[in-house]
Amino acid sequence: MRINGKKIIRYILGVCCLAFLIGGGFFLASRSGHLKNEVSVSKSAVRHKTHSQKISLVGLGDSLTFGQQDPTNRGGYVYLIKQKLQQNYDVRVTTHNYGKTGDRTDQIQARLENDPAMQKQVSEADVITMTFGGNDLMQILQNNFQLLFANKLSSIMPQREKQYQQKVESLMQTVRHYNPAAPIFVISVYNPFYVYFPTVTALQKYTDQWVELTKKTVTAQPGVYFVNVNQRLSQGQYLGKNQTELKKQSKMNLENLSSQEVEQTLNDHHEKNEYLSPNDHFHPDLKGYQYMTDQLYKVMMAHRTTWLNSETTKR
Repeated sequence: MRINGKKIIRYILGVCCLAFLIGGGFFLASRSGHLKNEVSVSKSAVRHKTHSQKISLVGLGDSLTFGQQDPTNRGGYVYLIKQKLQQNYDVRVTTHNYGKTGDRTDQIQARLENDPAMQKQVSEADVITMTFGGNDLMQILQNNFQLLFANKLSSIMPQREKQYQQKVESLMQTVRHYNPAAPIFVISVYNPFYVYFPTVTALQKYTDQWVELTKKTVTAQPGVYFVNVNQRLSQGQYLGKNQTELKKQSKMNLENLSSQEVEQTLNDHHEKNEYLSPNDHFHPDLKGYQYMTDQLYKVMMAHRTTWLNSETTKR
């Protein structure tokens, strides 16, 4: 049986929503949804206890902050950045992970406005990291798949982008209300479908536009820095390489594609993108979270005077 483009995007987004629902169930079962990674003090830290800088790092956002599909179940990049900071500097880092799978930008803001414990940790944070925007974009694609495949999504995107920009500005203002001073590092979204469906160029086009809009909006505010992981996590190991063969081998042919082929492609447990999880083809695997951590660390180092004491020494 052959299906048209509308059924294809409906199937793709259905798989995505299922992943969100599964992740949401795991979220609710995990200590009220918060992964609080308390630092274990090493012998070296004990010896230099009076000299180690204490840093409180708070992660706010969606499934990328929560660490969905992190095979270690430790909280993705939030846990990894703590380890990297402690390995490289004489610091003791405490992390508080307030990522929630499936949250849109306005829902992240609502959680912060209604959670006193979350407000307290944000107010006391020395560093704030954030991920958002992916679920906002996915909702637009899901609700307008007919326009997407008719190449008419541009007719509504300016309005949707304006609405999203307003939500981002409101979220950032809310965070600043509770913490006016801590540096904020915002990590970008990416297109998880690229390697499987590279010929659907509209998906990458609107992902790129979403990333640029987010960057422009957040960096307009003082003390907010952008971490772009879009290209690497979208293209995986194919980044910077000739992608002609990848596109030739793509099973995404809108005129000639069976529902069975789509199902087999998205249920293939041999992930084609080495930076994404084979469990859902959507969230990062450990390699993907390590890449996010490395990029975050680079930007944090570029702005280390905003959070690292000048007398803090390297290890």
